[in-house]
Amino acid sequence: MPYLAFASNFTWVMVIGLLGPSLPRIIEDLHISYAQAGLFFTMLSLGSLFGTTLTGIASDYLNRKVLFALVALILAVGLASMGLAASYLVVLLIILGYSLFGSPAGTVGQSIMLSMFPDRRERYISLQTSFAAVGSLIAPVLVWLNLSTGLSWRWTFIEAGAIAALLFVWILFAPLPRSAGRMISWKNLSGILGNPRILFSALLIFFSVAPDLGFSYWLTEHFKTELGVPLKLSAVVVGVFLAGMIGGRLLTSRLLKRFASVRILTAGMVLSLASLIVFLLAPWIPVKLVTLVLYGLGTAPVFPLLMARGTALYPDQPGTVSGVLFGSVSLGGMVFPLLLGAVASSVGIRMTYLIVGVIILGLLVTVTGARKWWERLGNAQGAATEVSR
Repeated sequence: MPYLAFASNFTWVMVIGLLGPSLPRIIEDLHISYAQAGLFFTMLSLGSLFGTTLTGIASDYLNRKVLFALVALILAVGLASMGLAASYLVVLLIILGYSLFGSPAGTVGQSIMLSMFPDRRERYISLQTSFAAVGSLIAPVLVWLNLSTGLSWRWTFIEAGAIAALLFVWILFAPLPRSAGRMISWKNLSGILGNPRILFSALLIFFSVAPDLGFSYWLTEHFKTELGVPLKLSAVVVGVFLAGMIGGRLLTSRLLKRFASVRILTAGMVLSLASLIVFLLAPWIPVKLVTLVLYGLGTAPVFPLLMARGTALYPDQPGTVSGVLFGSVSLGGMVFPLLLGAVASSVGIRMTYLIVGVIILGLLVTVTGARKWWERLGNAQGAATEVSR
């Protein structure tokens, strides 16, 4: 079963990763501005915000197989529809639709996985996010292959729809555990939403979207427009960043055996901040590519560590907590790509990346200053895990 959860996260994160490297061709095809293109990411995250949160809650008491299969099917149909969209408005609405009903693929898969393997949450979430990063890596490769063979950007989304269809078939034949069968009460839901440790994790996850998705979404356009790199090669640079991300998440699962998670987190943010500074200052493309790998390594530990600690607080309601925390990712994805796109329209993408640096510095200062709170969060996780056993 963990492999199905890995596959569902791989699929959805791959879908998220298609927009960034496809953006230059979409802008040319639809004749739109950076600000209008940024609205794609806002719609993607707006739909995901409601879709992941509400479906995550529902996965704790509805028929999981039916819910999971329906999510995968809608995602497949929505992606295929991108190949037929004729205008900017239609593309915008399709993105909103498949994000609203298809984005919960990762949330539902994670909730099922955590209900089956509560004592392996840190290891499996780290592995799951590694597969998700592979999905992000595959996305620019798909775009590059289509561009290299002279195909339209639309074919990339059609091919991704075929992958989502395969996930749908897998879900139909996979044996999945039943949900708890009872709806969460408003009192329990408000208790989860008001838990300061979950709010702290959600807040950090929200801001971590800027140095992760906010950075990578505009990377292809930055290399193409501001650095003069050919489009076919620019579409691949996101993969360089994601290669570092994949390596960092695999490394994180090993480092957790030797170091405290807060040390891994702070070291990663120091590395990502230093790498970003060199990336912005160095005039040489090879140096920039090396710093992208290091930046990915540094950014990698944030999400899996925060997610693992947050979900452990309520081991009997993995879908609800996963939905809330994934919702904070969606909220960040709704805010930061649009913000960066609007700023980039005035001052350029390179200068806009200074905002990313300020956010990384703020996260670093917050985590360092809240070290005792982080340690109490870890103690709460250990206690919750013992109770679940």
